[in-house]
Amino acid sequence: MPVRSGWGISTLPQCRTLPLAGSTPVCFFKMAGRQPRSPVFARWSDRLSDVGVTLICWAYFTLGFVVFFSHRYVFAYLFSRQRETAFQRLTSRFYQGFFRLLRCIAPRHHWRIDERIAGLSSSVIVCNHLSYLDPILLISLLERQKTIVKTKFFRVPIFGWLIRNAGYFPADGEGAFGGMMIDQVGRMNDYLAGGGNLFVFPEGTRSRDGAVGPLNRGALKIARLCRAPIYVLHLAGTEKLFTPGKFFFNTRLNNTISLTIVDRIDQEPGRELSLAELEHRIRQALVPGDFEPAR
Repeated sequence: MPVRSGWGISTLPQCRTLPLAGSTPVCFFKMAGRQPRSPVFARWSDRLSDVGVTLICWAYFTLGFVVFFSHRYVFAYLFSRQRETAFQRLTSRFYQGFFRLLRCIAPRHHWRIDERIAGLSSSVIVCNHLSYLDPILLISLLERQKTIVKTKFFRVPIFGWLIRNAGYFPADGEGAFGGMMIDQVGRMNDYLAGGGNLFVFPEGTRSRDGAVGPLNRGALKIARLCRAPIYVLHLAGTEKLFTPGKFFFNTRLNNTISLTIVDRIDQEPGRELSLAELEHRIRQALVPGDFEPAR
């Protein structure tokens, strides 16, 4: 029967009375199933889970970097003959470790990654943008990679040194970063011919509603000038794990994170697409819906 207590309403176990010879009736209790968690307890439990996962991730980015990777970067800087390539590979391995950890501590999020992506080389990769996780996910999948980074990050101690030596280039060429951008763009064809990849997010910023925003023609111009195959990737679900504007990871959702090749655009001599045609082709490939992997 239900009874009221200071914690709300609860249900006593059901009582079944059986008469025994020569004695008073005996009440046998039939234990009810486990009661659901109270909403308050569930809410705080979920929040603690989010906080715990976030703290573990930040510990990996700070202590994990110092203990396991900082000396490798210093060694590559001092002794590697191909410093840029060495930095790219180290960065890829660092983020591979991060995503292995994240999969373990946030098991409700499932990952569906197109296996062909890790094998891409000498390519320009274009992808939609939903979360801060997007660029580091691509870095983890591509051993050799360059991308366009917000100029302000080049001023961040240590991080700016890392991305500068990895060959990433700033989003704008104003001021002291103008020469860096011109140098990287000028060497891009040789870099791609040597097996490297350039990935860009032509929207330039994270989408808040999942819809594809306006495409930045500056990024598309670089992609078009490279004369390399352009792979269009569609990404979904990262914004639910690490939501724009939020500090904590969201570990409570049952969510699938997918990354799929949805188109390949070949830039053959004499058949190059105009900038407007390239923009239209990419936007068509990224329209939300049921995505058929490109063959």
